[in-house]
Amino acid sequence: MRRFALIALFFCALLSCKEEAVTPPALPLTSISVENVFAIDMPIQLILPGTTSSVQDVEVEARVQGWLTQRHFQQGQEVVKGDLLYEIDATSFDLQLLQSIAVMESAAVQSDYAQKEYDRNEPLIKTGAVSMQTFDQLESQLEEALAQLAQAEAGVALAELNVSYCSIHAPISGIIGKTNVDVGTLIGPGTNSTLAEIVQISPMFVEFYPPANRLPQISTTIDSNEALPMQIVFTENLSEGQPSIGGSALTTNSVNGSLIFVDNTISSSTSTFLARGEFINERKNLPGTYAKVILQLSVVKGALMIPAKAVMQQSGGYFVWTVSSESKAEITPITLGAIQGEYQHVLSGLNIGEAVIIEGASSLHSGTSVKITNPIEAK
Repeated sequence: MRRFALIALFFCALLSCKEEAVTPPALPLTSISVENVFAIDMPIQLILPGTTSSVQDVEVEARVQGWLTQRHFQQGQEVVKGDLLYEIDATSFDLQLLQSIAVMESAAVQSDYAQKEYDRNEPLIKTGAVSMQTFDQLESQLEEALAQLAQAEAGVALAELNVSYCSIHAPISGIIGKTNVDVGTLIGPGTNSTLAEIVQISPMFVEFYPPANRLPQISTTIDSNEALPMQIVFTENLSEGQPSIGGSALTTNSVNGSLIFVDNTISSSTSTFLARGEFINERKNLPGTYAKVILQLSVVKGALMIPAKAVMQQSGGYFVWTVSSESKAEITPITLGAIQGEYQHVLSGLNIGEAVIIEGASSLHSGTSVKITNPIEAK
Protein backbone atom coordinates (compact mmCIF):
# COMPACT_ATOMS: atom_id res chain seq x y z
CA MET A 1 0.00 0.00 0.00
CA ARG A 2 2.83 2.31 0.83
CA ARG A 3 4.45 1.46 -2.42
CA PHE A 4 1.33 2.37 -4.35
CA ALA A 5 1.17 5.77 -2.61
CA LEU A 6 4.76 6.61 -3.59
CA ILE A 7 4.05 5.77 -7.23
CA ALA A 8 0.95 7.95 -7.21
CA LEU A 9 2.89 10.82 -5.67
CA PHE A 10 5.57 10.51 -8.37
CA PHE A 11 3.04 10.74 -11.20
CA CYS A 12 1.35 13.79 -9.63
CA ALA A 13 4.68 15.61 -9.40
CA LEU A 14 5.46 14.72 -13.00
CA LEU A 15 2.11 16.11 -14.24
CA SER A 16 2.60 19.29 -12.24
CA CYS A 17 5.96 19.90 -13.88
CA LYS A 18 4.48 19.44 -17.34
CA GLU A 19 1.69 21.93 -16.62
CA GLU A 20 4.22 24.54 -15.48
CA ALA A 21 6.32 24.02 -18.58
CA VAL A 22 3.52 24.82 -21.04
CA THR A 23 2.47 28.10 -19.34
CA PRO A 24 3.69 30.94 -21.72
CA PRO A 25 5.78 33.74 -20.20
CA ALA A 26 4.32 37.26 -19.96
CA LEU A 27 5.10 39.44 -23.03
CA PRO A 28 7.13 42.63 -22.40
CA LEU A 29 5.23 45.94 -22.68
CA THR A 30 5.83 47.98 -25.85
CA SER A 31 7.33 51.37 -25.08
CA ILE A 32 5.58 54.31 -26.74
CA SER A 33 5.46 58.09 -26.65
CA VAL A 34 2.12 59.88 -26.67
CA GLU A 35 0.65 63.36 -26.86
CA ASN A 36 -2.78 64.50 -25.75
CA VAL A 37 -5.41 65.89 -28.11
CA PHE A 38 -5.75 69.62 -27.43
CA ALA A 39 -8.02 72.41 -28.70
CA ILE A 40 -7.12 75.81 -30.16
CA ASP A 41 -8.79 78.61 -32.09
CA MET A 42 -7.28 77.70 -35.46
CA PRO A 43 -6.98 80.29 -38.26
CA ILE A 44 -7.92 79.09 -41.76
CA GLN A 45 -5.23 80.50 -44.00
CA LEU A 46 -4.60 80.90 -47.71
CA ILE A 47 -0.90 81.09 -48.63
CA LEU A 48 0.01 82.60 -52.01
CA PRO A 49 2.95 84.35 -53.68
CA GLY A 50 2.64 88.10 -54.10
CA THR A 51 4.56 91.18 -55.20
CA THR A 52 4.63 94.65 -53.72
CA SER A 53 3.42 97.70 -55.61
CA SER A 54 3.41 101.40 -54.81
CA VAL A 55 0.25 103.17 -53.68
CA GLN A 56 1.39 106.20 -55.69
CA ASP A 57 3.87 106.30 -58.57
CA VAL A 58 4.29 109.88 -59.81
CA GLU A 59 6.39 111.31 -62.63
CA VAL A 60 8.04 114.68 -61.95
CA GLU A 61 7.23 116.93 -64.92
CA ALA A 62 8.53 120.32 -66.11
CA ARG A 63 5.56 122.66 -66.70
CA VAL A 64 7.48 125.50 -68.38
CA GLN A 65 10.30 125.42 -70.89
CA GLY A 66 13.76 126.57 -69.92
CA TRP A 67 17.34 125.61 -69.17
CA LEU A 68 17.89 123.36 -66.15
CA THR A 69 20.25 125.15 -63.76
CA GLN A 70 20.26 123.03 -60.56
CA ARG A 71 19.38 119.62 -59.16
CA HIS A 72 18.87 119.46 -55.39
CA PHE A 73 18.68 115.72 -54.61
CA GLN A 74 20.74 112.54 -54.71
CA GLN A 75 19.33 109.92 -57.04
CA GLY A 76 17.65 107.13 -55.10
CA GLN A 77 17.20 109.12 -51.90
CA GLU A 78 14.00 109.50 -49.91
CA VAL A 79 12.23 112.82 -50.43
CA VAL A 80 9.35 114.54 -48.65
CA LYS A 81 6.41 116.21 -50.35
CA GLY A 82 7.38 119.85 -51.07
CA ASP A 83 11.14 119.27 -51.22
CA LEU A 84 12.90 121.35 -53.92
CA LEU A 85 14.14 119.01 -56.65
CA TYR A 86 15.08 121.08 -59.72
CA GLU A 87 15.47 124.73 -60.73
CA ILE A 88 14.97 126.19 -64.22
CA ASP A 89 16.53 129.47 -65.35
CA ALA A 90 13.76 131.97 -64.50
CA THR A 91 15.26 135.11 -66.08
CA SER A 92 12.81 135.36 -68.98
CA PHE A 93 9.87 134.53 -66.71
CA ASP A 94 10.93 137.21 -64.20
CA LEU A 95 10.99 139.76 -67.03
CA GLN A 96 7.55 138.62 -68.20
CA LEU A 97 6.31 139.13 -64.65
CA LEU A 98 7.69 142.68 -64.53
CA GLN A 99 6.08 143.43 -67.88
CA SER A 100 2.74 142.04 -66.66
CA ILE A 101 2.94 144.16 -63.51
CA ALA A 102 3.56 147.28 -65.62
CA VAL A 103 0.55 146.51 -67.82
CA MET A 104 -1.55 145.94 -64.70
CA GLU A 105 -0.49 149.25 -63.19
CA SER A 106 -1.30 151.09 -66.43
CA ALA A 107 -4.71 149.43 -66.55
CA ALA A 108 -5.28 150.41 -62.91
CA VAL A 109 -4.60 154.06 -63.75
CA GLN A 110 -6.97 153.92 -66.71
CA SER A 111 -9.72 152.30 -64.66
CA ASP A 112 -9.24 154.84 -61.85
CA TYR A 113 -9.60 157.74 -64.33
CA ALA A 114 -12.67 156.15 -65.94
CA GLN A 115 -14.23 155.70 -62.48
CA LYS A 116 -13.67 159.36 -61.61
CA GLU A 117 -15.18 160.55 -64.90
CA TYR A 118 -18.20 158.37 -64.31
CA ASP A 119 -18.65 159.61 -60.73
CA ARG A 120 -18.35 163.31 -61.77
CA ASN A 121 -20.92 163.07 -64.53
CA GLU A 122 -23.48 160.82 -62.82
CA PRO A 123 -25.20 163.72 -60.89
CA LEU A 124 -25.29 165.88 -64.04
CA ILE A 125 -27.43 163.44 -65.96
CA LYS A 126 -30.39 164.36 -63.72
CA THR A 127 -30.09 168.09 -64.47
CA GLY A 128 -29.61 167.59 -68.19
CA ALA A 129 -26.11 169.12 -68.18
CA VAL A 130 -24.80 165.87 -69.69
CA SER A 131 -26.60 164.04 -72.42
CA MET A 132 -27.58 160.43 -71.99
CA GLN A 133 -25.40 159.48 -74.93
CA THR A 134 -22.33 161.04 -73.32
CA PHE A 135 -23.07 159.31 -70.02
CA ASP A 136 -23.49 155.96 -71.77
CA GLN A 137 -20.06 156.43 -73.34
CA LEU A 138 -18.53 157.15 -69.91
CA GLU A 139 -20.18 154.04 -68.46
CA SER A 140 -18.88 151.93 -71.35
CA GLN A 141 -15.37 153.34 -70.92
CA LEU A 142 -15.46 152.48 -67.21
CA GLU A 143 -16.53 148.89 -67.86
CA GLU A 144 -13.84 148.52 -70.55
CA ALA A 145 -11.19 149.92 -68.20
CA LEU A 146 -12.24 147.54 -65.42
CA ALA A 147 -12.14 144.61 -67.86
CA GLN A 148 -8.65 145.57 -69.01
CA LEU A 149 -7.57 145.78 -65.36
CA ALA A 150 -8.93 142.29 -64.67
CA GLN A 151 -7.12 140.98 -67.75
CA ALA A 152 -3.88 142.62 -66.62
CA GLU A 153 -4.25 141.13 -63.11
CA ALA A 154 -4.75 137.69 -64.66
CA GLY A 155 -1.60 138.27 -66.71
CA VAL A 156 0.34 138.99 -63.52
CA ALA A 157 -1.04 135.85 -61.84
CA LEU A 158 -0.05 133.76 -64.88
CA ALA A 159 3.44 135.28 -64.93
CA GLU A 160 3.84 134.56 -61.20
CA LEU A 161 2.70 131.00 -61.78
CA ASN A 162 5.29 130.52 -64.54
CA VAL A 163 7.99 131.87 -62.25
CA SER A 164 6.92 129.40 -59.54
CA TYR A 165 7.08 126.57 -62.09
CA CYS A 166 10.79 127.27 -62.46
CA SER A 167 11.23 125.69 -59.00
CA ILE A 168 10.12 122.05 -59.23
CA HIS A 169 9.08 120.44 -55.93
CA ALA A 170 8.31 116.86 -54.93
CA PRO A 171 4.58 116.20 -55.47
CA ILE A 172 4.55 113.28 -52.99
CA SER A 173 6.76 111.70 -50.34
CA GLY A 174 8.71 108.61 -51.35
CA ILE A 175 11.92 107.47 -53.00
CA ILE A 176 13.02 109.32 -56.11
CA GLY A 177 14.70 107.33 -58.87
CA LYS A 178 17.36 108.29 -61.36
CA THR A 179 17.18 111.67 -63.02
CA ASN A 180 16.38 111.69 -66.73
CA VAL A 181 18.06 115.07 -67.38
CA ASP A 182 21.29 116.76 -66.45
CA VAL A 183 21.98 120.36 -65.51
CA GLY A 184 22.23 122.46 -68.67
CA THR A 185 19.53 120.55 -70.55
CA LEU A 186 16.62 122.37 -72.18
CA ILE A 187 13.49 120.97 -70.55
CA GLY A 188 9.79 121.69 -70.71
CA PRO A 189 6.49 120.49 -72.19
CA GLY A 190 7.27 118.46 -75.29
CA THR A 191 11.03 118.62 -74.62
CA ASN A 192 12.43 116.35 -71.89
CA SER A 193 9.34 117.02 -69.78
CA THR A 194 9.62 113.91 -67.54
CA LEU A 195 12.50 114.59 -65.16
CA ALA A 196 12.30 111.73 -62.65
CA GLU A 197 9.91 109.36 -60.92
CA ILE A 198 8.89 109.13 -57.25
CA VAL A 199 7.33 106.02 -55.72
CA GLN A 200 5.53 106.09 -52.40
CA ILE A 201 7.04 103.58 -50.00
CA SER A 202 4.63 103.49 -47.07
CA PRO A 203 1.91 102.44 -46.88
CA MET A 204 2.44 99.93 -49.70
CA PHE A 205 0.30 97.46 -51.63
CA VAL A 206 0.92 93.74 -52.05
CA GLU A 207 -0.85 92.12 -55.01
CA PHE A 208 -1.63 88.43 -55.33
CA TYR A 209 -3.98 86.13 -57.21
CA PRO A 210 -6.25 83.78 -55.19
CA PRO A 211 -8.06 80.93 -57.01
CA ALA A 212 -11.59 81.69 -58.16
CA ASN A 213 -13.13 79.07 -55.84
CA ARG A 214 -12.01 81.18 -52.86
CA LEU A 215 -13.90 84.27 -54.05
CA PRO A 216 -17.23 83.51 -52.27
CA GLN A 217 -15.50 83.15 -48.92
CA ILE A 218 -13.46 86.33 -49.39
CA SER A 219 -16.38 88.35 -50.79
CA THR A 220 -18.64 87.40 -47.87
CA THR A 221 -16.16 88.85 -45.42
CA ILE A 222 -15.62 92.01 -47.47
CA ASP A 223 -19.39 92.55 -47.85
CA SER A 224 -19.73 92.39 -44.06
CA ASN A 225 -17.21 95.26 -43.78
CA GLU A 226 -14.81 93.06 -41.83
CA ALA A 227 -11.12 93.43 -42.63
CA LEU A 228 -9.38 90.21 -43.62
CA PRO A 229 -6.03 90.20 -41.77
CA MET A 230 -2.93 88.98 -43.54
CA GLN A 231 0.76 88.51 -43.01
CA ILE A 232 3.29 89.53 -45.64
CA VAL A 233 6.54 87.58 -45.31
CA PHE A 234 9.77 88.83 -46.91
CA THR A 235 12.97 86.81 -47.31
CA GLU A 236 16.28 88.61 -46.80
CA ASN A 237 19.78 87.44 -47.67
CA LEU A 238 22.26 88.36 -44.95
CA SER A 239 25.22 86.47 -46.43
CA GLU A 240 28.65 88.02 -46.83
CA GLY A 241 28.36 88.13 -50.60
CA GLN A 242 29.16 84.48 -51.34
CA PRO A 243 26.57 81.76 -52.05
CA SER A 244 25.49 79.89 -48.95
CA ILE A 245 25.06 76.14 -49.52
CA GLY A 246 23.02 75.64 -46.38
CA GLY A 247 20.94 78.75 -46.91
CA SER A 248 21.50 79.75 -43.28
CA ALA A 249 22.05 83.36 -44.31
CA LEU A 250 18.42 83.67 -45.43
CA THR A 251 16.08 85.20 -42.87
CA THR A 252 12.41 86.13 -43.00
CA ASN A 253 10.59 89.19 -41.76
CA SER A 254 6.83 89.46 -41.61
CA VAL A 255 4.51 92.44 -41.33
CA ASN A 256 0.79 92.63 -40.70
CA GLY A 257 -1.66 94.02 -43.23
CA SER A 258 -5.24 93.70 -44.40
CA LEU A 259 -7.10 92.96 -47.62
CA ILE A 260 -8.49 96.16 -49.17
CA PHE A 261 -9.42 95.29 -52.77
CA VAL A 262 -10.75 92.44 -54.90
CA ASP A 263 -10.98 92.85 -58.67
CA ASN A 264 -14.27 92.42 -60.55
CA THR A 265 -13.04 89.92 -63.16
CA ILE A 266 -11.70 86.36 -63.19
CA SER A 267 -8.84 85.48 -65.52
CA SER A 268 -10.09 82.89 -68.01
CA SER A 269 -6.57 81.51 -68.51
CA THR A 270 -5.66 80.98 -64.84
CA SER A 271 -9.05 81.03 -63.06
CA THR A 272 -7.65 83.51 -60.56
CA PHE A 273 -8.49 87.09 -59.62
CA LEU A 274 -6.46 90.08 -58.52
CA ALA A 275 -6.51 90.89 -54.81
CA ARG A 276 -4.63 93.65 -53.06
CA GLY A 277 -3.55 94.12 -49.47
CA GLU A 278 -2.07 97.14 -47.73
CA PHE A 279 0.62 97.30 -45.04
CA ILE A 280 2.93 99.77 -43.31
CA ASN A 281 6.30 99.37 -45.00
CA GLU A 282 8.70 100.17 -42.17
CA ARG A 283 11.57 98.20 -43.77
CA LYS A 284 11.24 100.23 -47.01
CA ASN A 285 10.79 97.29 -49.37
CA LEU A 286 10.67 98.53 -52.94
CA PRO A 287 7.83 97.96 -55.43
CA GLY A 288 8.17 94.63 -57.24
CA THR A 289 9.59 92.77 -54.23
CA TYR A 290 8.52 89.12 -53.95
CA ALA A 291 6.63 88.22 -50.78
CA LYS A 292 4.64 85.34 -49.34
CA VAL A 293 1.07 86.37 -48.51
CA ILE A 294 -0.74 84.55 -45.69
CA LEU A 295 -4.39 85.56 -45.81
CA GLN A 296 -6.55 84.62 -42.83
CA LEU A 297 -9.97 83.61 -44.16
CA SER A 298 -11.65 82.60 -40.89
CA VAL A 299 -11.05 81.10 -37.43
CA VAL A 300 -12.24 77.64 -36.30
CA LYS A 301 -13.11 77.85 -32.61
CA GLY A 302 -12.04 74.89 -30.45
CA ALA A 303 -10.31 72.96 -33.23
CA LEU A 304 -8.95 69.59 -32.04
CA MET A 305 -5.26 69.23 -32.86
CA ILE A 306 -2.81 66.31 -32.87
CA PRO A 307 0.78 65.94 -34.10
CA ALA A 308 0.76 65.38 -37.86
CA LYS A 309 3.27 62.53 -37.49
CA ALA A 310 0.70 60.54 -35.53
CA VAL A 311 -1.62 60.28 -38.55
CA MET A 312 -1.50 57.05 -40.58
CA GLN A 313 -3.33 55.99 -43.69
CA GLN A 314 -5.21 52.81 -44.42
CA SER A 315 -7.60 51.67 -47.09
CA GLY A 316 -10.62 53.93 -46.90
CA GLY A 317 -9.26 56.64 -44.68
CA TYR A 318 -6.92 57.76 -41.92
CA PHE A 319 -6.36 56.60 -38.34
CA VAL A 320 -4.24 57.11 -35.27
CA TRP A 321 -3.11 54.76 -32.52
CA THR A 322 -4.67 55.64 -29.17
CA VAL A 323 -4.23 54.20 -25.68
CA SER A 324 -7.22 52.60 -23.96
CA SER A 325 -7.96 52.75 -20.24
CA GLU A 326 -6.37 49.25 -19.95
CA SER A 327 -3.12 50.62 -21.45
CA LYS A 328 -3.64 48.80 -24.73
CA ALA A 329 -3.10 50.16 -28.24
CA GLU A 330 -6.23 50.78 -30.30
CA ILE A 331 -6.82 51.84 -33.91
CA THR A 332 -9.02 54.95 -34.04
CA PRO A 333 -10.32 56.14 -37.45
CA ILE A 334 -10.34 59.93 -37.86
CA THR A 335 -11.46 62.60 -40.32
CA LEU A 336 -8.85 65.18 -41.19
CA GLY A 337 -9.16 68.93 -41.51
CA ALA A 338 -6.42 71.43 -42.35
CA ILE A 339 -2.78 71.02 -41.38
CA GLN A 340 -1.12 73.79 -39.38
CA GLY A 341 2.64 73.44 -39.34
CA GLU A 342 3.49 70.27 -37.42
CA TYR A 343 -0.06 69.76 -36.19
CA GLN A 344 -3.16 68.32 -37.85
CA HIS A 345 -6.74 69.46 -37.33
CA VAL A 346 -9.06 66.51 -36.63
CA LEU A 347 -12.72 66.93 -37.58
CA SER A 348 -14.01 63.75 -35.95
CA GLY A 349 -12.91 60.53 -34.21
CA LEU A 350 -11.13 61.97 -31.18
CA ASN A 351 -11.95 63.85 -28.02
CA ILE A 352 -9.94 66.50 -26.22
CA GLY A 353 -7.47 64.96 -23.75
CA GLU A 354 -7.17 61.56 -25.49
CA ALA A 355 -3.64 60.21 -25.80
CA VAL A 356 -2.45 59.49 -29.34
CA ILE A 357 0.72 57.54 -29.98
CA ILE A 358 3.43 59.54 -31.74
CA GLU A 359 6.42 57.16 -31.41
CA GLY A 360 6.73 53.38 -31.19
CA ALA A 361 3.72 52.58 -33.38
CA SER A 362 5.64 50.55 -35.98
CA SER A 363 5.42 47.30 -33.99
CA LEU A 364 1.89 47.71 -32.69
CA HIS A 365 -1.21 45.71 -33.38
CA SER A 366 -4.64 46.21 -31.91
CA GLY A 367 -4.66 45.15 -28.26
CA THR A 368 -0.91 45.39 -27.69
CA SER A 369 -0.10 46.28 -24.10
CA VAL A 370 1.92 49.48 -24.01
CA LYS A 371 3.97 51.53 -21.60
CA ILE A 372 4.11 55.33 -21.94
CA THR A 373 7.71 56.52 -21.63
CA ASN A 374 7.27 60.25 -21.97
CA PRO A 375 5.43 62.58 -19.58
CA ILE A 376 2.23 63.98 -21.08
CA GLU A 377 2.13 67.74 -21.04
CA ALA A 378 -1.14 69.61 -21.28
CA LYS A 379 -1.44 72.06 -24.18
